[in-house]
Amino acid sequence: MANADHYKSTAQLIANAVTAARVFGENRRVTQLVASSVRRFAAELDAGGDDAGDGLVEFALETLGEGAEHAPGLHAALKVLADARS
Repeated sequence: MANADHYKSTAQLIANAVTAARVFGENRRVTQLVASSVRRFAAELDAGGDDAGDGLVEFALETLGEGAEHAPGLHAALKVLADARS
């Protein structure tokens, strides 16, 4: 159940960040909040003894998708997180 909640929360955070970035421009604080939340969710999933957090980070990057043009800082932060986990 927590797994689905983390994926849903990640998708909602990214959607809100991209929507806000389209209207107001990217906000560094929002970017940091989303990236740190994804990192925390991934760590919680990893606590189960496997690398389930890697899937969440990849999901976050895929969810950001074309929104990366509006939130390049978020894309860069998620990419750094993914690289650090590999």
